[in-house]
Amino acid sequence: METNFNKYQFLQVLEADIIKEIKSEQIDNIDSVYDFIYEYVDNACIYNSDCFDICKELDASDFNGYDYECETISQLAYASLVEFIFNELDFTLINENF
Repeated sequence: METNFNKYQFLQVLEADIIKEIKSEQIDNIDSVYDFIYEYVDNACIYNSDCFDICKELDASDFNGYDYECETISQLAYASLVEFIFNELDFTLINENF
């Protein structure tokens, strides 16, 4: 079964958007980067169908396997996507743009 969500493409677009926001001075410190990431993930997890796609792509099925309370598919998608981002995002590249 194919998914409409690609974790690497999502990460690439997120990274580009963060750098764009830094260059436009909308983001001016690392705390703002974190806020931007959490809002970005929150927006990605609005619709249940997207959440199922995210969970499939990230192989997320353990509702107890994250630092967040997960009782719904939206919460599981959010938790798994946040974990993926913080494990894979190149923060060195982001810091170089400040």
